[in-house]
Amino acid sequence: MGRRIANLADIEDFERVPARDRWRGKNTIDVIERSAARFPERPAIQFQSTGAVDETPRIVTYRELKAAMHQMANALAKAGVEVGGVTSLILPNLPETQIAMWGAQARGIVGPINPLLEPAALRDIMRESETQALVIAGPTINQTMWDKACAIADEVDSLRVILQVNAPGESASVARTQGGVPILDFSHALATENGDSFDFQRRIDPEDIAAYFHTGGTTGTPKLAQHSHANQVHEASMMVDFLGFDENSVAIGGLPLFHVNSFFNAGLNMLACGGSAVYLTPDGFRNKDVIGNLWKLIEKYRATYFATVPTVVSALLDVPIGDSDVSSMRFIICGAAPIAPEVFRQFQERTPITVMEAYGMTEGTLFSAGNPLDGEKRVGSIGIRVPYQPMKCVILDEEDRYVRDCYTDEIGTIVFKGPNVFMGYKQADKNKGVFIEGEWLISGDLAREDAEGYFWMTGRSKDLIIRGGHNIDPKVIEDTLSEHPAVSLAAAVGQPDAYAGELPCAYVTLNPEYDGALPDADALQAFVRERIPERAANPVFIGILDAMPTTAVGKIFKPDLRVLAIARVLKDALNEIAPNASIEVEQSERHGLFARVAHVAQENQATARQALDQHTIAYRFEETNGVPKHAERMEG
Repeated sequence: MGRRIANLADIEDFERVPARDRWRGKNTIDVIERSAARFPERPAIQFQSTGAVDETPRIVTYRELKAAMHQMANALAKAGVEVGGVTSLILPNLPETQIAMWGAQARGIVGPINPLLEPAALRDIMRESETQALVIAGPTINQTMWDKACAIADEVDSLRVILQVNAPGESASVARTQGGVPILDFSHALATENGDSFDFQRRIDPEDIAAYFHTGGTTGTPKLAQHSHANQVHEASMMVDFLGFDENSVAIGGLPLFHVNSFFNAGLNMLACGGSAVYLTPDGFRNKDVIGNLWKLIEKYRATYFATVPTVVSALLDVPIGDSDVSSMRFIICGAAPIAPEVFRQFQERTPITVMEAYGMTEGTLFSAGNPLDGEKRVGSIGIRVPYQPMKCVILDEEDRYVRDCYTDEIGTIVFKGPNVFMGYKQADKNKGVFIEGEWLISGDLAREDAEGYFWMTGRSKDLIIRGGHNIDPKVIEDTLSEHPAVSLAAAVGQPDAYAGELPCAYVTLNPEYDGALPDADALQAFVRERIPERAANPVFIGILDAMPTTAVGKIFKPDLRVLAIARVLKDALNEIAPNASIEVEQSERHGLFARVAHVAQENQATARQALDQHTIAYRFEETNGVPKHAERMEG
């Protein structure tokens, strides 16, 4: 177990040891080889194909993982992948996914890709990455993934080989694509290679690029965030010490491995300390049997923690622990979006498991702030900064230029710096406005920092909509709506949602000179659904306005649209409890957007609080004359 860290003073004391002195290897390959030397027969990976509690898992020991990593890298070299070349992965959560990741980093750069993306997006990411090898699930594992690869493989000029991962006992049935790219069976290709060492010479320096992680989520033009080996080794080493992981740690891997969250929390973090990662089916937490049996599965594997998102925490409220022994669980990390206070409260009442609210982003490698496990947890905050990473709120001008640091409790943009901050985007044109003073990363998130160093999120300075941890570019929705000849202006924002945190909604104005019957909201939603293939990006609500709110220079003013969306959602939440309730949303210098709630009878306020607390919006009840009665959800 690591040392106890309860506050900023403990973090500053922790930092007396230089960060590099805590690193558990010179690069990620060295990290794995060191753990394999210490714990050769311990399970590095455990995998079961279903959510059944009685399934015997497939186990990959550290010795086997190290050998497979060598074989993977040697197979890539034989297939013509250059030293430093890129291997893209389109895979669900499988042992082969981990093997491919580290073999790819041993030879060059790994590029995990979201399998849910449409073929055109997959193609664009591989083109930007200059992918030389693609590792993808074959039809015996996922027919849809395989069909996507077949649709675009010949459109990626740099591609030299496809490694097809098949179900046990199955093998690749196609020898080449139409354009001549060879297709190899993953298991067969590795089986013929040397597992004792690398059959090529390569020195991996800490500053070498280890991975490309695409950002932009399920829609929008992807950017490729570059992680160095130093970024990844530092992040895993810091988290091992900060969170007290060791060889007895067991992480449940329920989030997809293409994302940095699971890449570390159910990947490199465990490999850096000799712990074990348990993958519960290829679909993880999206598998209903996994959620339904999770408490028993935790008991089965004696799991000590898992990382998740608020939607999963909410779903687990419907799964009683019963007689399951979950005493091994130290905590869960919940990030990607703020957790609703009522969900947090109920989870802590119904389970003995500590919830650690945390904050991070791909560009910060993963973990930037969290409520301390051994210190005060301020519900609704994202906690205090992590070691070796200065973090503050600043005032930026309209061009994202630094103006000054914020005062205590003043809202500004979160910026941070440190060895976890990424190397910039691969596309040079995407790096404009990413840093201030050449080192402070601009997060795009708005927050305030209180006197004890806890950060409180109040919104975003950027337009991104985050639905259950998936990023959605509103421009995709706006551009699609604008294709309708009756639409004059269109703007998309996120509206609060008790389950997903946010859902996309849109507002439009119509052209009165349109030659035809003006469409209603249902017709516009049908129009969008036909043109946006990603279900996650389809707006759940479209509002038709007489006039779009704009700034003095004519730019659409989205804060006013967020106000409309929040008021509508909160009003809907109270319709059955207090049908005459009124909601007035406004901007607070301390809390960001918050709601004044009036016309709720005293005897209904407890029930109303439960409904409102399903969302993360600050609010307070007021007397009908507008005089505040008492504050609710105004933490910090």
